[in-house]
Amino acid sequence: MNATKKGLLASLIAATLLGGCGGAEDIPANNGGVTPPDNGGGDSSLLLFGVGATASTTPRIQSEKDNWDVQAVTATPVDLTSISAVLINNAGSNDTADVQVKGNGDGTFMLKSDAPLNLSKYASGFIEFQLRAKSPVPEVLNASIDNEYPNRSSLPIASAVKGGGNWETLTLPINCMKPFSGATAINLASVGTPFHLASKEAFDYEITNVKYKLTTTETSVVDPVTCEAAGGGNPDTGGDTGSGVNQAPALAATDAALYYSGDKSLATDISADYPMNGFGGALADAEQIVTADFPGNGGVFLGTDSANSDLSAYQAGAMTLDVKVTSYGASPNIQIRMDGTAGPDYGTFFTMDSTKVPADDSWYRCTLPVASLVPAANTNSVQKALYMAGAWDSMAGLKFAFTNVALKSVVPADFDANSPCQKIAL
Repeated sequence: MNATKKGLLASLIAATLLGGCGGAEDIPANNGGVTPPDNGGGDSSLLLFGVGATASTTPRIQSEKDNWDVQAVTATPVDLTSISAVLINNAGSNDTADVQVKGNGDGTFMLKSDAPLNLSKYASGFIEFQLRAKSPVPEVLNASIDNEYPNRSSLPIASAVKGGGNWETLTLPINCMKPFSGATAINLASVGTPFHLASKEAFDYEITNVKYKLTTTETSVVDPVTCEAAGGGNPDTGGDTGSGVNQAPALAATDAALYYSGDKSLATDISADYPMNGFGGALADAEQIVTADFPGNGGVFLGTDSANSDLSAYQAGAMTLDVKVTSYGASPNIQIRMDGTAGPDYGTFFTMDSTKVPADDSWYRCTLPVASLVPAANTNSVQKALYMAGAWDSMAGLKFAFTNVALKSVVPADFDANSPCQKIAL
């Protein structure tokens, strides 16, 4: 819903007049959480941020490029590497956050509670807030209820934001907020961060009036019963609509999709030529994620003995993939390579160790120059487009997972050879 600032101001004044000054004292819940007060208007809504906020929450920002540093947002501008923000006056005093995500890594605006909140009564309710996009809407924008990753339930909302500089009301069914792959579902009985809005792309916006509601007269961003967006499709696994694993970014026409959870039709789809195979250990291929667990020597790869595609168009480009390492076991690293039909190309591989991807059971998005994976002369006939294993005779206890493997014809402009893998904010 779009609203002019004048209309928004009028509605806020009306709400304030109707709401009065009520609000019960916080009552400790049996589970250790705090039961939030009603909003004072008898509608049992909980206003976290905005005019007349009743919850003890504070606005903060978090920056991926500052080692996930979190800073409070006040009337004095705060500037981090990936995000900046300041409180401004809109319909009240310091009732709105003016936020700039810079596009060089995950930038998150959040509302943190002074004590864990018991939000159980809103399990079939809604999160509602007003947002004004001051720049183009990013392809990926995720709203979440968070207790610090991996305890996080999320909903991609980018497609629901119209943009254009007008105020919009966005209404999210809480029952449709689910954990992305690798995360765990939030427990509403004890919530530390009841609102969390994140994007990796550049995005300037203002946000206000964030509240929890039992019911709404607004049209929600997805159907509250089916959790499907307009036109069908579940946003929790909706391909290129999110930033997490199985929420892979959109591919381009010049890319090649190998093993990808997003829309492979946007690129050259060569996945049929390079199916998942392997030997040794326990290998699983489920929900578009490959998991490998090696008690000894083994390997996992995308390819077959008969595969021989010409991938020379990507020899000056990069491979992108998402990786999660549970344990390196006895291996000092994971060796990643491509094999030409003239291979195996044992001598050319990318070394992934704990300095690049820690064994913390978290997902990392990696960019690997193809030149580091295979000799250029062998890219015109590739048998294994991806091969992953530990150091030979040292693989006991090695366990990792991967997904979203693609090839790009050029190395991305923001590639940093010293930091080729970035933790994914799910």
